[in-house]
Amino acid sequence: MSTTQQHQPRTKKTYIAAPLPAEGYCRKPSILAILGISSTSFDNGIKDGRFPPGKLLTPRCRVWPVSEIRALLDSIEKGEAA
Repeated sequence: MSTTQQHQPRTKKTYIAAPLPAEGYCRKPSILAILGISSTSFDNGIKDGRFPPGKLLTPRCRVWPVSEIRALLDSIEKGEAA
């Protein structure tokens, strides 16, 4: 009999998009769900200056103030931004 080790299934928890809160900060999956665009399109929009760049909460966690996202949604609604 061989003594191979059985691997346990991975129990990685990922961030699930949440509705936009009244105030505070939100993370990228929530913004992507609201805008209905891909992560690459959002990143390109940041580079082009169409979307706000956000702020680093930690070296690997970027967040966006809800006020900036609401302003972005208002400008999209008025046809000022694409």
